[in-house]
Amino acid sequence: MDKIDLQSKLPPISIKAETLFDIPTPFGALHFTNSMLYTVIVMAVIVLFFALATRRMSLVPKGAQNFGEAVVEFLLGITEGTAGRRVGRRIFPLIATLFIFIITANWSGLLPGVGTVGHCVAEPQATSGSSGYVIKTAAPQPLPSQQQPAPTGGLPKPNCPEGTAFVPYLRAVNADLNTTLAMALIAVVVVQVAGVAAHGFGGYLKELVTPWPLAPLHIVGELARVVSLSFRLFGNIFGGEVLVTVMYVLLGTAFVGFGTVIFLGLELLFGFIQALLFSLLTLVYISIAVAGHGGGDHKPEAVGHAEVGSVELLGQQVGARLSGQPVPGTTPRSNTERHVGG
Repeated sequence: MDKIDLQSKLPPISIKAETLFDIPTPFGALHFTNSMLYTVIVMAVIVLFFALATRRMSLVPKGAQNFGEAVVEFLLGITEGTAGRRVGRRIFPLIATLFIFIITANWSGLLPGVGTVGHCVAEPQATSGSSGYVIKTAAPQPLPSQQQPAPTGGLPKPNCPEGTAFVPYLRAVNADLNTTLAMALIAVVVVQVAGVAAHGFGGYLKELVTPWPLAPLHIVGELARVVSLSFRLFGNIFGGEVLVTVMYVLLGTAFVGFGTVIFLGLELLFGFIQALLFSLLTLVYISIAVAGHGGGDHKPEAVGHAEVGSVELLGQQVGARLSGQPVPGTTPRSNTERHVGG
């Protein structure tokens, strides 16, 4: 029987997500990993929050409703400021879902117990005719007087019996390449669908192969977006986990004070930046696909009229600056006024 250990342990560094149990299917066993379990938890938390925030809505929002509306208005402003009102409102659900899910997954992955609380499972043993596993032989054990305690910093190492390995119950969602790759595939497929819907299949195909000497470059560029979106998010989140683990080992108990403020603060910042990057790049890719790769005859669409000082106007201004369009809420000055400083 597996040994259950609820004490926080020094997490093992593993690129591959660990399997918790298998689900039998007609196509074979489906490995349910610890990252999949945490994905379900993150989605449940998001759904529960917005269900509670919108349960008793009022004209003057407060509490959870106020916070939820501020987030939605800011994202709506960025989407409209970048893609225009017509296109922005159609793709807003996708952009908002990506941002909210990614930032929630990134920040919740820093909670205590994620990657450090788990159980010991038996390691697969190799047989004489198999080559899928590496046969491990026990090394000679030193005498008790010769054993030196290894420094483990602020967390103890997993104390698993011989022939077993420590498997955490939860793993950060975006520290699993499968999750980031799935989101990148969804984003790129939506980009192609948006391009075909805007120009028709023949028109969008013409955009890809015009000029024809650059057609291979355009196609490779579309496929490379899957790699760039998935590996950028995965690399930053997984690298942040490794950094925090190394700092635990090096600083020990000092990490609770100095290290927590510095390194976990950086992880909060990077988690926000990566969520914003993924959603904004998806937004820009869709805008380019709808406008056409040339973009010469495309005119920026008008954005919605937001109230002065509102969060939506702030989002529109951010989106307009990112896309190089006129910033809403500002009055363009003439050349004479710019020269004389008026």
